[in-house]
Amino acid sequence: MRQHSSGTVIVGLFVALVLGFGLFAGIVLSMQSAGGLGYEPAPLQAKKTGPNSAELDISTYPDSMVCHPNAPEPEIEWVSYCATGISGPNTTYELPPNSLITVVIKQYDSASGLYNDFFSTVQGTVGNTMVVNGQTMSGIKADDAAHTFVIQSSPEETAPIYINVPLPGVPDNAPNAVTINGNPYPKPNVITFQFRTGPAGHTYIWHCYVPCGNDRETPYGFSGPMSTTGFMAGKIIVASY
Repeated sequence: MRQHSSGTVIVGLFVALVLGFGLFAGIVLSMQSAGGLGYEPAPLQAKKTGPNSAELDISTYPDSMVCHPNAPEPEIEWVSYCATGISGPNTTYELPPNSLITVVIKQYDSASGLYNDFFSTVQGTVGNTMVVNGQTMSGIKADDAAHTFVIQSSPEETAPIYINVPLPGVPDNAPNAVTINGNPYPKPNVITFQFRTGPAGHTYIWHCYVPCGNDRETPYGFSGPMSTTGFMAGKIIVASY
């Protein structure tokens, strides 16, 4: 079903760009009103590891039991990102400027698959690679993606950043092996990658391109958690601290 001829690649790139900018606009509008949902805490600062380096540790879950322990239905069942080891919604991250950023993601969810192979390739990281459970990789099969971590700039951004990292899912039948805040999950895939920030004073959005919205139909599975800050979307703020 998945072809990789030059024509398909061009079509795939076009669809990815159209879908990407459409979702970008939708997510920005969603985040502008998210403060009323109570999911807009103060930015979480990445941990500085040197004069020009920092580390950001986050996790993805198949539900919101860790990230939103007090969320009502249906939000408590929504897939979610939040900072590793910290209970509560935190998807706005503050990074130091002109620095090498190491991101470590613990991924506990099973695969949902991508609509477009374009997002199965690692892009914009150091070396255009990631490390998955100790193995260096430049991409994964589209069907194996549980989520993606995509940092995206608006078209008028003067210091643009584009990062795409596909996150492989754990097996559907993986047994629960860890307990986090009283909630059982399988052993996660651990994904590590690096990228560089530019000057301070710039804000980007990040989001997921795996269609794991609560209805997976309108629009294209990118509703609900996929376009809501505090769940599968947030902000990246580059600032001095």
